[in-house]
Amino acid sequence: MARDQHSPASAHPDPPSTPGSAPGGKPALLSQRTALILFIAVVVGIGVGVLTFFAEKSYPKAVLAGVVAAAACTVGLHSLID
Repeated sequence: MARDQHSPASAHPDPPSTPGSAPGGKPALLSQRTALILFIAVVVGIGVGVLTFFAEKSYPKAVLAGVVAAAACTVGLHSLID
């Protein structure tokens, strides 16, 4: 869209053509929903793993608890967030 040199710039630029496209024109690798679910699941998994390690002083139990918590959180958030 061409504009006159002396006219003020638009306060609201035109939105991108597709909401899922990255600035380079390539489609996004993950949707915002997927990224949010995975981020929350990783944070919960790390938190549960750390708390389990402090309680049990066992690395295998902490890792197992963190992985199970992250998996359960992913499944739960997938069904919860639309």
